[in-house]
Amino acid sequence: MTGRGGRRGGRRAAAAAALAAVLMVWGAAAFACTNLATMTLSSTTGHPGDTVTLVGTSFPVPRSTSTAPPTPVVLKWRSIDGPVLATALPDRTGSISATFRIPPSEPGHVVIIGVQRRETFNPDNPDAPPFVQDEPGTPARASFRVLGPGEMAAPVRVPAAYAVTGGEGTTALIVLMVLFGAVALSLFAGGVIAFLHQVRSRRMTPQPWPPQDWTPPDWRVDRL
Repeated sequence: MTGRGGRRGGRRAAAAAALAAVLMVWGAAAFACTNLATMTLSSTTGHPGDTVTLVGTSFPVPRSTSTAPPTPVVLKWRSIDGPVLATALPDRTGSISATFRIPPSEPGHVVIIGVQRRETFNPDNPDAPPFVQDEPGTPARASFRVLGPGEMAAPVRVPAAYAVTGGEGTTALIVLMVLFGAVALSLFAGGVIAFLHQVRSRRMTPQPWPPQDWTPPDWRVDRL
């Protein structure tokens, strides 16, 4: 009985490991399929009226075989409903670049939001007005601090390579996703191998005959 219970426990553990690996692979694939748009500023601090350059990456664009134009990215100040700073059109790689002036604001931290929305028609009701929805992976955000009078700005120049590759943060994110997927695949393979090994061991183990708990049909206690 102990051997059978151990085999059952091993099969259950192998099945659980395989299921967990499948879920991890599914999660990694789902996460990898949606790239998050990112934005970086040439300076994260400044006074009202200062000029700032923004570069962005991973904004959704139509496929190369599509004739549809890319959806513009609208840069908003403080909130999605805030003032428009600039509008940029993503290139074929989903990168944008825009230059704008910091609007009059009180000193403090603010957020710059990259909104990319497209109009979508209801296929069941073509005559209905279109509704607006965010592109996958957007909106993007970048933090900025408005300096008070007398405070010195600390400009941070954006390297040219950063605007193309997305910077060290995006590279690190890609590396983590690749490692996560590799670990998930290894766990899945290990779970499947363990499960098959348990099934094979059960088939190859000879079963004693008659079984230990088997009783002849004509055996009776009163014959003793």
